[in-house]
Amino acid sequence: MGTETILIVDDEAEVRILISDILSDYGYKTNTAKNEHEAIAMIKKSSPDLIFLDLWIEDDESAGLKILEKVKKMHLEIPVIMISGHGTIDIAVQAIQKGAFDFIEKPFVMDRLLLTCQRALDMFKLKREVSILRSNKLDARVFSVGKSAFALSIKSTLEKIASANSRVFIKGKIGMGIDAIVMEIHRLSNRKGSSFISVNCFCDEKKDFSAELFGTNKTYGFIEKAQTGTLFLENVTQLSKTCQVNLLQFLQDNVYHVGNRKVRPDIRIICSSNDNVDLLLASSKFNQELFYRLNIVCLDIPSLKDRREDILPLVNYYLLNAETIFGVKAKKFTEDALAILQSYDWPGNIHQLKNVVESSLINSTKSNEVDRTALPPELTSSAQEKFESLNIAKLISLPIREAKECFESDYLRAQIDRFSGNVSKTAEFIGMERSALHRKLKALGVTSDKKVTTKQ
Repeated sequence: MGTETILIVDDEAEVRILISDILSDYGYKTNTAKNEHEAIAMIKKSSPDLIFLDLWIEDDESAGLKILEKVKKMHLEIPVIMISGHGTIDIAVQAIQKGAFDFIEKPFVMDRLLLTCQRALDMFKLKREVSILRSNKLDARVFSVGKSAFALSIKSTLEKIASANSRVFIKGKIGMGIDAIVMEIHRLSNRKGSSFISVNCFCDEKKDFSAELFGTNKTYGFIEKAQTGTLFLENVTQLSKTCQVNLLQFLQDNVYHVGNRKVRPDIRIICSSNDNVDLLLASSKFNQELFYRLNIVCLDIPSLKDRREDILPLVNYYLLNAETIFGVKAKKFTEDALAILQSYDWPGNIHQLKNVVESSLINSTKSNEVDRTALPPELTSSAQEKFESLNIAKLISLPIREAKECFESDYLRAQIDRFSGNVSKTAEFIGMERSALHRKLKALGVTSDKKVTTKQ
């Protein structure tokens, strides 16, 4: 059969053992739980591929339906097969309406149990594959979500880059979704009908990456596999010095030899790096001439902390598509939770933001909203550190006029940073006229880490 993991929830130990033994004999991995508390904890720890759930648990004839509702809020896509020795048509209908895949009565007919199990898993697999395809499409669009200059211009920028055949060097920190950007360039180019080969150049110095890149007498390398298509060299600055020299020689000659075979490929090369390229060039860790050959078109992807105005649009984007991307229902983030998200520096960038939205939706104990208690501790502690300057202990030692100026200065600086230096958006949020806020900022000598702007 398969190696999928199946959770069995029943308050009777002999039933748990029976179902577990039957499924284990057919190659399935099983976990068991005797009540709601154990079941929810196990689902949070590691999502199963299928759940067998007893309807009547610990003298509560509707306990199974209550657990079913919670499971569907946590992981909408996981199939649940209800089981009961007290089954009626009405209860079976209720279970199906609440999202159960099927309903099986005790005592079990083994063939029926196994067939229903396999059907549920097949459906889960198909839904997951469709969800992954949709999620990949949604991830491919995420780089243009937002109101920053980057988000508004990146689509047209990629269209221009794609129409040419020039090599592209993309700089950006980890978690920026550079692979989606490269895929979009390939998709928009005249090479879209040919291969797209993605290679991570981060490897052990002892490994002969040149053989993988250029091939051997017996094997084709990545360059040949990308013939007439696009070759994406991710983390190209991590190549060994030997491989850098070999790649430079190929770019200079546009031809190389593998044994008796002469290779003159027609490919487009796109590279990326999340390292400090200038530092690597200055220290000669990355070949300067190779960089010039690769850096025909340079695309610099700003970090999320440098375009904070995109944070809320990105959160809304993930919430709008929560069921497709995460398999959970969307909830509204409270104002204080959103303020914490905006103030955080996001070292993991967009990928980290996506993960935080997903984990917060799952961890939230409230039915319709996500407050600060559902956010990861690193976000709330970071916000606390940032807002410590607005503490009363400092203010009570000052006369009221100085305390007021001190508070306003710290408060406005925090808000200006929150809105990436955008005075118009800051003024709208705090309830001031834009011109009045300009005068106040000037009077208090408030500046931002970002260049102050007045764009809408």
